Amino acid sequence: MTLLFVPLLWLTWGWQALPVQNGQVRIVSIIDRVTQADRAALGPFALEQVWRLSSGNKRFGGYSALVPLPSGQFLAVSDRNTWFRFAPPVQAGTIALPMGRMLVHRPQKDELEYFDTEAAVRDPLDGSLWIALEDDWHVAHIAKQGEAARFYPVPALRDWPENGGAEAMTRLADGRWVMLCETCGGGRGGLHLGLLFAGYPGTSAVQKFGIVLPAGYAPVDMAPLPDGRLLILTRAFAMFPAHFSNRLVLADLARLDGKRPLATRELARIEGSALRENYEGLAIRPAPDGQVEVWLISDANDSAFQETRLMQLRLDSAKLPTQK
Repeated sequence: MTLLFVPLLWLTWGWQALPVQNGQVRIVSIIDRVTQADRAALGPFALEQVWRLSSGNKRFGGYSALVPLPSGQFLAVSDRNTWFRFAPPVQAGTIALPMGRMLVHRPQKDELEYFDTEAAVRDPLDGSLWIALEDDWHVAHIAKQGEAARFYPVPALRDWPENGGAEAMTRLADGRWVMLCETCGGGRGGLHLGLLFAGYPGTSAVQKFGIVLPAGYAPVDMAPLPDGRLLILTRAFAMFPAHFSNRLVLADLARLDGKRPLATRELARIEGSALRENYEGLAIRPAPDGQVEVWLISDANDSAFQETRLMQLRLDSAKLPTQK
């Protein structure tokens, strides 16, 4: 077990508070295209709905993170550093949704350099937002909108690939934080690298660990379930025909011993032609009946061959494998 203490260091870079605007978003239900085989592959998850979202607003698209808010709304954050907010129940039609921009670097010449956001987590203690970045060994912290963003260095991220770093990040109920590397070691039997922080990332002791995911699949987001175990969204790309697929896997950090990679268990496959897309954002919230709502959002990569999709699943926790 290797521990690295990271001093409390931070950098304050540029924040540009841009006005929030309402953008028109067209929402189309596509659940009637989903086959029984597609539903069966979801295992313990029941498909509630799946929508296709589109908008002519330039701030729309590219979503790689989904954050549940105390208001019952969700905040979708893109890898272009824009966001939109929506509230369930989601209805088909064209509606106005608030959109905005989150962070910018210092101006470079005549343009602004944007952050490539890959994961976003709301701290329930103070409502602040922590953001994991692509091609950067810092995490960003926004105390509240309108204040300067602070950047905390995470030296362990220096060894991670620039285009495959902290794709997944979450906070555990006990105050620890977890990061997973998208491409560190994914070709070796599904082994990936992770970081477990004693507290906030970049400000606390960190433990490195290995985790085994389905071979060929990379972690893209994760969130803790009510029982404390992690639900991890993984993604793969295949050719002929070219398409993305996702799998949902279960991990129990209570079984982490530091001597061997942490095993996971596959729960669901999202790979039928009617469902598959490049899902990168995952959010969990309790359902009124005691079950769990699981929401997924996809990154369309500004591609004419991809779509922004929003999926709502329901998980009966009684159907999960028992803890040992």
